[in-house]
Amino acid sequence: MKLSAHFSLEEFTISSKALSMGVRNDPTPAHLENLKHLAERMEAVRALFNRPVEITSAYRNPQVNAAVGGVPTSAHALGHAADFHVDGLNDLDVAKGVRDSGLKFDQLIYEKSRCVHISFDPRLRRQVMRQPGGPGSAVYNGLEP
Repeated sequence: MKLSAHFSLEEFTISSKALSMGVRNDPTPAHLENLKHLAERMEAVRALFNRPVEITSAYRNPQVNAAVGGVPTSAHALGHAADFHVDGLNDLDVAKGVRDSGLKFDQLIYEKSRCVHISFDPRLRRQVMRQPGGPGSAVYNGLEP
């Protein structure tokens, strides 16, 4: 199922954790609507760089979200967030490009040596952060120390 011109539902729901657990990672109808909105916002990210975007993680159902250590209110569990890379660009430059653009987002996190995380929670707070230590480590304001 296509969510937008360049993104499919499968890209937003594929999960190695769900596969290893033998569970389906299907969104609820409400979360599917959020994923459609997320895909449209990711089209804007793709247009910003005029390059393909690879989604590495997006929707996580409650069981999968708990298994990866996510909080119940995680933007991933609600269908508002994606972790991604932009083809041919390093993640820090991508994070800076999004930060410096006019894109409206809720959170932008440069996860060093891992990915760029972006959420489009309706609050649209434009929080810009970095997580230099990997999953579960401290998160700091700004992209660079």
